[in-house]
Amino acid sequence: MRILILVLILGISVTAASEEAKGDAKDEAKGDAKAGAGKVAVCVACHGEGGKKPAAPIYPRLAGQTSEYLASSLIAYREGQRQGGMAAMMSPQAATLSDEDIADIAAYYAQVKDGPEAEAEPESK
Repeated sequence: MRILILVLILGISVTAASEEAKGDAKDEAKGDAKAGAGKVAVCVACHGEGGKKPAAPIYPRLAGQTSEYLASSLIAYREGQRQGGMAAMMSPQAATLSDEDIADIAAYYAQVKDGPEAEAEPESK
């Protein structure tokens, strides 16, 4: 019986620690979207203004992607973990970015609205 109780306590402790670590990682991924807007000048050449209209179909739309996805992608390019077709172009760009730059850029593109509602013309009164 004592062993069962110890196993349950250990399992709960490990689960709680894991969840806390996930929360910490998400907090670290949060950046400043306003600061990120000032760091995307190079990105615009391929991904378009606001990451909405890429210059060619081979470039992805960045607007509205999650900050976690964008940050993990940039880190993977920076660390040489992505070797796909775009790595030759993205790795040198990402290599110059700090963790803070990546978090800020990811936060900026994550908050940009994309889709039909973002492209609709405002109604005139």
